[in-house]
Amino acid sequence: MADIAKHSEYSNWVHNLKLQIKTRQIKAAISVNSQMIMLYWDLGRQITEKQEKAKWGSGFIEQLSNDLRKEFPEMTGFSRVNLIYMRKFYKFYSSFTIGQQLVDQLQVIEKQQDTIIAQLVRQLALMPWGHHTVLLGKAKNLKEALFYIHKTVKNNWFII
Repeated sequence: MADIAKHSEYSNWVHNLKLQIKTRQIKAAISVNSQMIMLYWDLGRQITEKQEKAKWGSGFIEQLSNDLRKEFPEMTGFSRVNLIYMRKFYKFYSSFTIGQQLVDQLQVIEKQQDTIIAQLVRQLALMPWGHHTVLLGKAKNLKEALFYIHKTVKNNWFII
């Protein structure tokens, strides 16, 4: 067996296999991260909507955290603090278009806005959640946050 490892053709092939495996692992991690960011966006949206419409009181997020952690004990990310970050995440990035929207806007404008938000969420999904929580505490405005997201993705400033 040791003789096989000495052949340059085999060594090159194994080297390329290792690179393929590492590349696929990174792609899988990015894909999982993207799905989690989109989930967190949606949870943030739903929490925001429920807090605006429902009258469940101040214990709402704590109860939601308990219920989600009980149902999904193998998953992390459903702490009260993280749910608050999800709400903040959604409100911060959605406010730049939703905040100025009038109730009676034309349906065409609403569809355009949905497209803009969908594109924004796809961009946000390229960055790990931990980076977002740090950025939410430091970015002064949307323009600054998007600048850092772009730089993080462009320069691969990720912790995997």
